Amino acid sequence: MAKILLVDDVDLFLELERSYLESCDYDLVTASSGEETLQRLDKIAPDVLLLDYYMPGINGDEVCRVIRQHDRWKKLPILMVTAAGKPEEVKSCLDAGCDDYITKPVNKNELREKVQRLLGQVQRRTADRVPVKIPVQLQEGGNFHVVSTEDISTTGAYLKSATPLAENTTVEIKIETPHGKSLSIYGKIKRSAQADEDGCGVYFIYPDRESKKLLDELVLAKKAENLAHEEIDQRLSQRLLALENECSRLRHEQDDALRRIGELEQENLDFANQLVQVEDVNNNLTNLYIASSRLHSTLDREETLEIIKEVVINFVGAEKFAVLLFDKNTQSLSFETGEGFGADESFPDIPLGEGVLGETAAKAENYFFEGSVSEGSDDILSPIVAIPLIIHGQMIGLLAIYRLFIQKEQLESIDYQLFSMLGEHAATALFSSTLYGRSERRRQTYQGVVDLLLK
Repeated sequence: MAKILLVDDVDLFLELERSYLESCDYDLVTASSGEETLQRLDKIAPDVLLLDYYMPGINGDEVCRVIRQHDRWKKLPILMVTAAGKPEEVKSCLDAGCDDYITKPVNKNELREKVQRLLGQVQRRTADRVPVKIPVQLQEGGNFHVVSTEDISTTGAYLKSATPLAENTTVEIKIETPHGKSLSIYGKIKRSAQADEDGCGVYFIYPDRESKKLLDELVLAKKAENLAHEEIDQRLSQRLLALENECSRLRHEQDDALRRIGELEQENLDFANQLVQVEDVNNNLTNLYIASSRLHSTLDREETLEIIKEVVINFVGAEKFAVLLFDKNTQSLSFETGEGFGADESFPDIPLGEGVLGETAAKAENYFFEGSVSEGSDDILSPIVAIPLIIHGQMIGLLAIYRLFIQKEQLESIDYQLFSMLGEHAATALFSSTLYGRSERRRQTYQGVVDLLLK
């Protein structure tokens, strides 16, 4: 049984990772800091290490560098897990020696596939390769090479290179797409050239959303070119080998077949999109179940607010957000807690009905920015998402989100559902902890009076 060490300073996220992997017949062990990881590594002796990037004390990339200095752990498969996925962080992790990279909020199937790949359990390609020769610029450390692809897919490529590249070497690959856009991806050499070959296989490491889109477009364009060439060759062959009337019949049948193939491909695409949507829904429901369980596990108000922050960062994937509470006396919203604000940013009290935040609270209706949300918002008064925290018809606060780690062009229906359900659970947890705090203070006051009377 493979042993996997899960490292994260957020207990909530450790619980999520465990829930995703516990049915895969792994021996799961956890640690909550970089220091604890280094102290227990020899004793635990994991087969794979899942390492959080941002941690108090020693960050994940620093832990990775220390681990790689020990001969015993130079080849330990390490998967870095982080909430951001910024290019400079990806490079820092790869330079530190990690093998792969995944961002929060984590997708269950993607996490499982990456762990299986690191364990050597993936024996086949997970995406179809398209035979195509494309010139590629490849950077390995400080060395630059011009190579070419033999085939390519959305997960990797086979490269022809006159310069041998060592197994597990980190490389940066730059490709020009058919539309004139430059595509830059990090990769790991996973299959070295044989003695009589001058090529190697490369596995792409977590392309960002834009890179994935460009890769999809490139692969689809090359597939279309190959199919077009095959069709031309077939028609020329038919004209040389068959009579005109036979060619006409064959072309008619071919057109029918191509139309049917097109219909089937569209049906497959629609079905695949439905599967993706179902997978996203299941992923969000799992996240929400774990988050809600954690939210309702305490009646301490300060702890509840900290858990809300953990959930918004790790499960929603928000980089900048604020939790505002409603004051009945002043009829305004005031900042309670949040993340991503600079030291020079001060959050003003928001009167009910004023601006996006005040109007959202007054209407008690969710607000979602219509348009591109990829850049987020730097205007405190204009978030991309605002969710009123309502319980028993009473508005007690507001969750405002300004920037997401995952840069998406537009919010989708699945995002609306996730934010709405999260708002309901956060409101219930805050209401319960606040009510309990008040009753506990009253109890202590009454107890104090009773103690005085009994003296």
